[in-house]
Amino acid sequence: MTPKQVRSLLAVHQDGSINKAAQRLHLAPSSISAQLKELAAELEVPLFESKGRNIQLSDIGLSLLPKFQAFCSQEIQIKQIAQNFKGSLKGNITLFAPSSLCIYRLPKLIEKLQESEPELEITLIHEPYDYETALKQNDINAAIIMSKTSELAIEEKKWGSKHLKLEPIIYVASPDFCRASTPLTVAELNQYPLITTEAECNYRRAADLHFVESGFILTPKQSFSNVEVIKRCLLAKMGIGLLPLCVVEEEIKRGSLVQIQVTGTPYLFQSHLIYPKQHTDNKKLSALLALAV
Repeated sequence: MTPKQVRSLLAVHQDGSINKAAQRLHLAPSSISAQLKELAAELEVPLFESKGRNIQLSDIGLSLLPKFQAFCSQEIQIKQIAQNFKGSLKGNITLFAPSSLCIYRLPKLIEKLQESEPELEITLIHEPYDYETALKQNDINAAIIMSKTSELAIEEKKWGSKHLKLEPIIYVASPDFCRASTPLTVAELNQYPLITTEAECNYRRAADLHFVESGFILTPKQSFSNVEVIKRCLLAKMGIGLLPLCVVEEEIKRGSLVQIQVTGTPYLFQSHLIYPKQHTDNKKLSALLALAV
C-alpha cells in the first residue's frame, strides 16, 4: 500500500468521480483507476461501488476511511518533521480563507511571513471549498475563517485556533440612498432592497436567523458570492448591503458609504486561524502562528 494509492482513494471519495480526482491530482484517469484496483487487490476487499455515473466508497471502504486518512496524515507529518531538520523554511504552506479575508486580512500576514521566511511559498485557496475535509486530510495547512463569537468554543474543541480580529457584520449603504437618523427595526429594514452574500455564507445565515426571530423572511434583492461586487452595488446606490466592517471600513471613513444602524446588530463574528491540533510541531505552521496577531 502506497501513499499515492491512498491519496487517490481519498480524492475519489471527496469528488465522487475518477475524472475529477484525476484533474485535481494532475494524473491521468487511467492512473487513478489502476491505483484503486491495486489497492483493492492488495487488501482483498471491494473499496468502491458504482452510483449512477459516479462511484462511492463501499461499506468496507467507509469503515476503512479513518485509517486511510490517518495513513495519509502520517506520511505528511513524517515529511514535515524531516523538513524541520533542514534549517531555513522552504517549500509551501497552503491556506484557505473566504474572499473577504483574502482581501482584507491576509495581505499583512503574508507580508510578515515573507519577510520572516523569504523562501517559503504561500498558496491561497478561497471558497467554494470544503476546508474542514481538506484540513483533516492535510491537503491544506491552515484555514482563516469567521465564526460567530457565541460559537467559538465549539470550533476550538475541533481545531487548534488563534484569534485574529473581532469582525462586526453590519448593514451599510450609500448616504445618498439611505441615511437613517435612528436605528431601523427589521420591519423597516425589510422595506429596502437588500444586497447580501449567498445563502450558504455564515454571516448571511446570522441575518436570516435575525429576520426569522423578528417574524420576517430575508429575501434579498440581489445576492453575490463576492463582497467586492456587493460593495460596488452599494456605491451605485442600489440598496442596503450586509458586509463585514473590514470590507467597507475605508469607504465609511471617506463618507462614500455609511453604516445603517439596525436593532439587534451588528452580528458579532471573530476571524481566527484554525489548524489540526496534532500538527503543532510543523515549523511552517508555527512560523505562521507566531505572526498571526
